[in-house]
Amino acid sequence: MGGWVVNIKSILRKSVDLHVHVGPEIIPRKFTVEGLSKVENGKLKGVCAKSHFFPTVTSISNIRDKYKIKMIGSITLNNYVGGLNPDAVRIAAEQSDDVIMVWFPTINAENFLKKNKYEITPEWVNKRDFIPRLSSEVRGIKIRDNKRLKEMLKTIKEYGCILATGHISWKESELLIKRATEFGIEKIIVTHPIYQLIDMPIEKQKELADLGAFIEISVAMCTIDKILIEKIVEQIKYIGADRFILSSDVGQTFSGSPSEELEKFIRVLMKNSITEKEINQMLIKNPNKIIK
Repeated sequence: MGGWVVNIKSILRKSVDLHVHVGPEIIPRKFTVEGLSKVENGKLKGVCAKSHFFPTVTSISNIRDKYKIKMIGSITLNNYVGGLNPDAVRIAAEQSDDVIMVWFPTINAENFLKKNKYEITPEWVNKRDFIPRLSSEVRGIKIRDNKRLKEMLKTIKEYGCILATGHISWKESELLIKRATEFGIEKIIVTHPIYQLIDMPIEKQKELADLGAFIEISVAMCTIDKILIEKIVEQIKYIGADRFILSSDVGQTFSGSPSEELEKFIRVLMKNSITEKEINQMLIKNPNKIIK
């Protein structure tokens, strides 16, 4: 058992977690960009810092030379940055010396709002004076027939950004990925398609993987959304580890650090027939390929 623990630590030191939430934002977060960098320095090779509300690039620029860990900036295309706003992506990419992640809409995706009572669930914020907006009061962002999609994809291609599908519906993800590949975009991630609000059929996941997209598995799908580990293992075995990335999707105040949660999840996966080779593929090889 001791050797196995050491081996997992070694895996993590070479790993890149491409999905970690940071603050400060209206939803309480465990870490700021600097706090996350400090905690994971020497434990993970890299982390992509995400916010539903603001680009994280500037926060990363401010601490770039302070820690050895590679911090990757991102922008999420919710209403807070103007939705599918190519100018917001352009300025975020210009401020970064490295590749950035562009998440398509999450809490402002039409798909997300249709399936939730609130834009931001009050329990997420846990403040007495917080006034939540009903989903019906928020302009939902859709991909189909969006007049800004073409310019957005051109901008992502121009700057070599990573495209992640966010919380849009699986049918929209299919449309988006097909359009993105037509534009020659090569770095594409299907954001946790097993998430109940997306629920992409496994056959469709494979089709998109065959087009060149990477499928994301996140720890939070198991620990927070209570998706059975057997369903996640089925995903990996059906599609193949060479088309997956493994992320934590943590940052909640009640969650452990990314490395802590990934370590526990690796143990669970290995107890359920996922091999060390497959873990290395999903957590080291594929993410490192994406961020080049």
